[in-house]
Amino acid sequence: MKMDQLFEAYNCDTEHRVQAIFSSIFVLQNRMQTAGEKFQTQISMKQWLLLAMTECCPEPKTLTNVGDLMGCSRQNVKKLALALEKKGFVHLCPGRGHSIHIELTNKAHQYDEEMGERHLQFLKLLFADFSEKEIAQLFCLYGKLYAGMEQVEKYAGELGG
Repeated sequence: MKMDQLFEAYNCDTEHRVQAIFSSIFVLQNRMQTAGEKFQTQISMKQWLLLAMTECCPEPKTLTNVGDLMGCSRQNVKKLALALEKKGFVHLCPGRGHSIHIELTNKAHQYDEEMGERHLQFLKLLFADFSEKEIAQLFCLYGKLYAGMEQVEKYAGELGG
């Protein structure tokens, strides 16, 4: 069964639509990662995400703060950062207490410049069928989805998870 068939089958009521949307988020993530890694030349998509989130992370750019932006643990960020450090894309520096700061190297900035056109083309293709209004709506809806995720995380915390 293809995704368009699944969406058609689940387009019968709100409960089924929500289930289809939820499932499709994971499917899209997998497909974007697979497609992205075909054009990424030196690093994985998760490593690229770490570089992108480090770039926009406010100071201090610690493993914890970057992990919060990425939605993953400090340990996962450290694993990705260590791999990137071996490749020369980041430098890990001790901070206050037990914190570790991530610094992007010149190689990371150069890679971003080299890959910029490919990234733009990826996004253009991904959103080619969207109008500007639809992109604005999706942006707004994603904000609501993130707010819902915060409620889920709060609920999970209350359950002791």
